[in-house]
Formats: sequence, structure tokens, C-alpha cells
Amino acid sequence: MGKPASRLLSGARVGELTQLHGVTLGKLVKEGFLRRDENRRYTGVELICARALAALGTRASKAEADRDRRAVETIRRALEDGKITATTDLVVAQDQDFMTLTHTQGQRLDATFHLRDYMVLGVGAWLTEYQQREPQAFEVNALIAAA
Repeated sequence: MGKPASRLLSGARVGELTQLHGVTLGKLVKEGFLRRDENRRYTGVELICARALAALGTRASKAEADRDRRAVETIRRALEDGKITATTDLVVAQDQDFMTLTHTQGQRLDATFHLRDYMVLGVGAWLTEYQQREPQAFEVNALIAAA
């Protein structure tokens, strides 16, 4: 009998889904942006965080590194608390200390009204997509939370 299939995602699979190279994923883990287990496997939460980091173009040497860390922690906390729905976005200001989760188009408009340079990260859409493509990676999060 073979080894049972892991519920966690390999770095290669996360890289394929997020367009981040394995070396980049390793650096993001080393720099504290992402978490993985001792076997170098990622949960669904970390898959969403990796996608956000790819969208933000994160590098620890960039001036925006602290902002990107806060964005990932905001996403991670919201996912763990079950506050992300299919329509949830994270609005991140490029040149200001501002970020917020929005759940409707009206909230997004209110959040971006005063901003000149910002990004909208579709974390809810990513969650919906990845739960369909890699459901086993999200089952792990429920098991960890229940423990």
C-alpha cells in the first residue's frame, strides 16, 4: 500500500496556482510572509495568502513589506474567523496606511472613494475558486481549528 495522499498542497502546486516560483515561495516563508509544515506543504489559507502576495508583488526588501505583512495577516485572520464570502475583497492603499475588507460593491466604493492609488484583492473569489479546485486543502483548516 502506498502512502495516503496529503491534504496539504505542495510548493509546486501552490506555485502553479499562484504563478509564484518555488524559490520565491521559499523566500516568502523564510521572510515570514507564508507558513508551511515541516514537509514543505501549504494549507488552503496559505494558498490564498500566497495569491495575495503575488498580486502585491511582495519582496521583503521593498518599502511596502510591512503593508504586505499586514495584508496577509488580515486575510489569514478573516479566513480563520470565517469572515470571507464569495464577494469579499481586501482594499489596500498603495501610498497610505489603509486597508479594509469589503463585502459588497457599496462598501468597496465607500472604501476607495478617498483613495487615489489602491489595489483590490479578490480574496473571496480566490477562496471560491480554490475551494472548488483544491477542497482537501481547506478541509485541513477545519481540522486544525477544531483541535
